[in-house]
Amino acid sequence: MESETDEKPCKESQLIEKGLPLDWLVRAHSARNMETLVYLYDQRQKWINEDQKLILTILQDYENSGAPPIPENEPPLLRRRRGKVATSPECPKIFIFTCQLLDLIKEEPTIWDKVNCTNFGYHQPMRQAWCSISLKLGGWGAMPHVQMLKQLYRRRRDQYNIDHLRLGKPFVYSEKLSFLKNILETAKSDTWSSEISLADHIEACEPKIDYEEELKEAPEFVQRIISEISSRIDQVSAQHSPETLAHYLTKCCNQTVANRERLAVSELFEEPVEQKVPEESKFENT
Repeated sequence: MESETDEKPCKESQLIEKGLPLDWLVRAHSARNMETLVYLYDQRQKWINEDQKLILTILQDYENSGAPPIPENEPPLLRRRRGKVATSPECPKIFIFTCQLLDLIKEEPTIWDKVNCTNFGYHQPMRQAWCSISLKLGGWGAMPHVQMLKQLYRRRRDQYNIDHLRLGKPFVYSEKLSFLKNILETAKSDTWSSEISLADHIEACEPKIDYEEELKEAPEFVQRIISEISSRIDQVSAQHSPETLAHYLTKCCNQTVANRERLAVSELFEEPVEQKVPEESKFENT
């Protein structure tokens, strides 16, 4: 009888033999166009019934090996209709993908419902919502993939708001975006005041971060990092120029957010993902 240790390599080999694209995660990290978005979504649909944790492990091993994208897996070009999206989709595959994206966004009011959702605009729940959508669309929570999804959503939302709601033009995604109608019309009917303060504008428009609550709910290792950063700031602020301090803070922030994508896929694992705390490096005076 095979042990679990022997069974895992066997299952990995079976997935690879079935044609699992080993560079799937690599391509998610370099998502730059609609061809890649559609390709990643197609892979998700194709492999949805397989062990997702095992697939991710295989893909991470390939990415960590430093291997490049496999030419044979290059996403095919999509034949698109030129011009602005209006009464018909630019490409059937893009239309299907965009509809799926909008359906998933509708299920995440944290992203769009600034009237009724108490979590709207807060960094952590919004990030979690987008990473969840990315996972369901084959992007594994990779930040470039998330950014592409955000851009596509914002373009279609703005087209719906301006062309359809304000100008009354037909729009191919109007039904899928109808959940935004009341939100957008409420924003449109708000009386604009030329005397609004900058602080009011920032409060109304920018994502809000409850720093105390975020820190309270953060893992212990994050709290430790923040505490160490705070101590180091106190030390160097009296010894170095603002430019040097800015460089140091940038480096600290980059280390703090390095685990974002790893946390995005942690729900695929039964055991909590072990967090890697970056080793404290010597302060560089540049």
